Amino acid sequence: MDKVSSNKSTAKKKWLRVPNTPALMLFVILIVGILTYVIPAGEFERVFDEATNRTLVVPDTFTTMEQTPVGIGGILSSVFEGLVKASEIIGFVFVVGGAFAIVQKSGAIDSGLGKLIKKFTGREYLLISILMIAFSIGGATFGMAEETLPFVTILVATSLSMGFDKVVGVAMILVGVYCGYSAGPLNPFNTGVAQGIAELPPFSGIGLRIALMVGSLVIAIHHTIRYCEKLKKDKKGIIVKDDEFTINDEEQFNMEMNSQRRLILIILVITISVLVFGVLKYGWYFSEISALFFAMSLVVGLILFKGNFEKFADEFIIGASGMAGAAILMGLSRAILVVAEQGHIMDTIVYYISIPLSNLNNVFAAWGMYIAQGFINFFIPSSSGQAVVVMPIMSALSDLLGVTRQVSVLAFQAGDGYWNMITPTHSVVMATLGLAGLSFNKWFKFALPLVIKWSLWIMAVLAFAVFTNWGPF
Repeated sequence: MDKVSSNKSTAKKKWLRVPNTPALMLFVILIVGILTYVIPAGEFERVFDEATNRTLVVPDTFTTMEQTPVGIGGILSSVFEGLVKASEIIGFVFVVGGAFAIVQKSGAIDSGLGKLIKKFTGREYLLISILMIAFSIGGATFGMAEETLPFVTILVATSLSMGFDKVVGVAMILVGVYCGYSAGPLNPFNTGVAQGIAELPPFSGIGLRIALMVGSLVIAIHHTIRYCEKLKKDKKGIIVKDDEFTINDEEQFNMEMNSQRRLILIILVITISVLVFGVLKYGWYFSEISALFFAMSLVVGLILFKGNFEKFADEFIIGASGMAGAAILMGLSRAILVVAEQGHIMDTIVYYISIPLSNLNNVFAAWGMYIAQGFINFFIPSSSGQAVVVMPIMSALSDLLGVTRQVSVLAFQAGDGYWNMITPTHSVVMATLGLAGLSFNKWFKFALPLVIKWSLWIMAVLAFAVFTNWGPF
């Protein structure tokens, strides 16, 4: 190849290169801002439903309103507004980052991981499968999602030490938990809320949801292990560049397990056990979980630094400051929603997506509901928030189409949950990637084929549900 051709090839590659995650977020904010000039503004009427204690959308009440385009000032201020609206999860990430920096400083995690990896030497795929199954159970039962963030740094380190990459570490957590969360046999945040709005018995239809979860988990584990095999064949990897690939660090993971590190690991295990108990028993959320991990960091810091509180404070701040990039990404993802809300285009999008579904036959309508939810999820990534907007419409639409309301709930939760893997506005996904130091672009290359595989399985399950007239029980 001559020099001119080489330069043309290089220029073409630069042109085709996907921007990094922050640049991508800013670009999307701009696009949504432009859409507020193009998409008609509109809204549904909303009423407070005492039975569900939520404000619900009233079907067939959509009306257009005077256009409220978001100008350059609104677009610029949306970053600040997004950071404010994401402040809870941002604060949570800062506390978790600081707390785990203290634990990491002790070497206890590295030493413990070294022992775990040696135990599963030659059986790494078994460890990956076990961890994904464990996280899926958490997602399926109590809607575990944000609660996975404390595990990110640990499992990314585990993946790297096994000779894999950050993608595998993130997949063990994110993919695992959303296999259970999305199918939601007992998930109160998607299944519980949606069934309440659709006037179905709580957590009815659990059998088919368990089948959906098991199938999704099998697909996810196979997809992840297949990716691991490709990494083994080519250390440069398909997604992660050679200079970003980290192999097993013998010195790091051969640290001695002394009495101090053993005590700190015990404290970590107790903390995580209390976390699970608190979430299940008392419904703990960001405030309570942050307090728990800060308390853990205090205890570990006193042991590690022998009562030197200044040293503890310095290390905590250093660890928390490392989360600044993740915090900015979460603010940018929420800024996208701020622009859509200010432009009053979210209800319009939901309304116009529902129109073509009314002209489809039963199976295609169920599939259309699922795909529509995936796109709506971009603008309303919250499960419960999305449920109160779309389920009144989808449940009424299912009555007109002759499919059961249970089918519409299943289509909603699958489109909401499984598509989270490729939704840059979802705060848990962006927080996880930020904590792992993994760009959304690289993650997307891994996750998109998985979501396509999941979709084929989900569409088969939805077709079965339609043909069997799957009802409330």
